[in-house]
Amino acid sequence: MNYRIRHLNRYSYTQPVSLCHNLACLLPRDTLNQQVISSRLVIQPYVELVTERLDVFGNRLSQFSVEELHSELSVVAESVVEVRAAKNPTTPEIAWDALSGIPAKTQLFLRPSPYIPPASEAMRQYAALSFTPGRPILDAVTELNQRMFDEFTYDGHFTDVDTPVEIAFTERRGVCQDFAHVMLAMCRAQGLACRYVSGYLETEPPPGMPKLMGADASHAWVSVFLPGAGWVDFDPTNGLLPSERHVTLAWGRDYGDVVPLKGLMTGGSQHQLVVQVDVTPAE
Repeated sequence: MNYRIRHLNRYSYTQPVSLCHNLACLLPRDTLNQQVISSRLVIQPYVELVTERLDVFGNRLSQFSVEELHSELSVVAESVVEVRAAKNPTTPEIAWDALSGIPAKTQLFLRPSPYIPPASEAMRQYAALSFTPGRPILDAVTELNQRMFDEFTYDGHFTDVDTPVEIAFTERRGVCQDFAHVMLAMCRAQGLACRYVSGYLETEPPPGMPKLMGADASHAWVSVFLPGAGWVDFDPTNGLLPSERHVTLAWGRDYGDVVPLKGLMTGGSQHQLVVQVDVTPAE
């Protein structure tokens, strides 16, 4: 399936900004199941030079500066991406508590990170209901993913980007970013390497298919390294394994590694942010 993606970030300032330096993580990456056909940034005020580089995770970062007086900054990412359904994961019947020899390149995803501190005792006990002794690792992670979908409530007004993961867990409430952080904390507590994935969902699903939670904005889910299968994605917000309706943008340890747009500015005072995401099948 080919998708056309438009992701707008528009900042309006109460006072003019004379200079701003920005770093955007808005251009999707190629993966085993995804190929980027085209992608570009459209920036207003007009910017003559945009440089691109890869970060330590292989994500595409765009850097640019606006060096003229402006009261609004608009950054639109326009992309066309081909997404293929991932194969159903198959792993040897390895018990999660018998894992050994985690590859060195995944070690970074085992550790706590700025948005995901070590799991609390309550979170460990919650995860332990799925991670019973000797249980195959794929079964354990799949059940945890489903339990979170069944027992947590999607609420776009309860949390913000800085809400601690423990609050989202205790209240069983939040958005996709919160659910991903909670699941990552619990999986890391079991010794599993896992990463935060940012991306998109098809805005309007095909007839007869349900609209998934998180489809009206950028989405987030979890990828867990399973020996014998590699990285396998799980979407606790929707209780499923991501398919061709999920478009991957970037991944890292947590949200802080894949912030869509951040930077420094001179002036501006207060600001208002408008974000709009549209993902539609491309003809």
